[in-house]
Amino acid sequence: MSEPTAPHVPAMAAVRRQALRHHLTTEIGRPTRRPRRMLVLVPAAGVLAVAVTAGVVAPPWAPDSAPLIVTVEQGERSGATAFLHQLAAAVADKPGPSSDEGEYVYIRSRGAFAALGDGPARLRPVHEREIWIPRYERGDGLLREPFVDLPVIGVIPERTTLTDVAPNAEVVDLPSDPDELLARLYREREERGRGDSRDGAAFTAIGDILRESLVPPRTSAALYRAAAKIPGVEVVRGVTDAAGRRGLAVARTERDRRDEWIFDERTYEYLGERSYLVADTVDGPAGTVLGTTAVLQRAVVAKLGQRPES
Repeated sequence: MSEPTAPHVPAMAAVRRQALRHHLTTEIGRPTRRPRRMLVLVPAAGVLAVAVTAGVVAPPWAPDSAPLIVTVEQGERSGATAFLHQLAAAVADKPGPSSDEGEYVYIRSRGAFAALGDGPARLRPVHEREIWIPRYERGDGLLREPFVDLPVIGVIPERTTLTDVAPNAEVVDLPSDPDELLARLYREREERGRGDSRDGAAFTAIGDILRESLVPPRTSAALYRAAAKIPGVEVVRGVTDAAGRRGLAVARTERDRRDEWIFDERTYEYLGERSYLVADTVDGPAGTVLGTTAVLQRAVVAKLGQRPES
């Protein structure tokens, strides 16, 4: 069953509130030089299986590790539309949790992210993250991840109460028609008047929703069909998520940076994300990894702070 319809709130506004509740706010499109800050790839990693070049082999979780560099594979634009429509068909009729199954959305993930603006980008230590999001009504949420002191943002304790959180139902209250959904994302980018191109902003917005929400099956299908209409979207094969799982990525490149959503090629399950440079920049050579995530579990639970039984 789909999440109940919430009062209409523009999708990008919901995404911005979602980013604020995660304590990680920034623009995806950045100037060449900028103050040191973290990426907004939210959520996850374990052992990262990647092709490392230049003879540098260091685990991304080492605090003093060298920049992690992967091979920049050629994307396939011709197969992107077909794969996204396959994703949409695969998820459209999957059963979702019932409306009375629980009051909080629980998501467990791992991730490693790079700080930018102070020489070549280096992944910070990999850490696990758990978040509880109100399912239907605005209220408190909960975030658990290792104690960390982030530049600009400051100290985030291991357990953080998130106040006045937009509910999951509001974030995923989106048109089921892909043309209408994409038009809304374009319109809201124009209202902001800055940041990524309108196509880049739409791709980022869809990725934000997929990453750390419980999306009803029909809404997921609409998101994938809308993504298929965005110019520049391609597929990249043999991609590894932050838990070492291999899959096929839906990707888009903007400003020398490729962002990927990674899926299991057989089950079509969303696995995580990866972001890296595709050209030499002040942040590092082509292939420098800026962020990697893996979503490990999504569930509905009855109480704030409760973990699923399995």
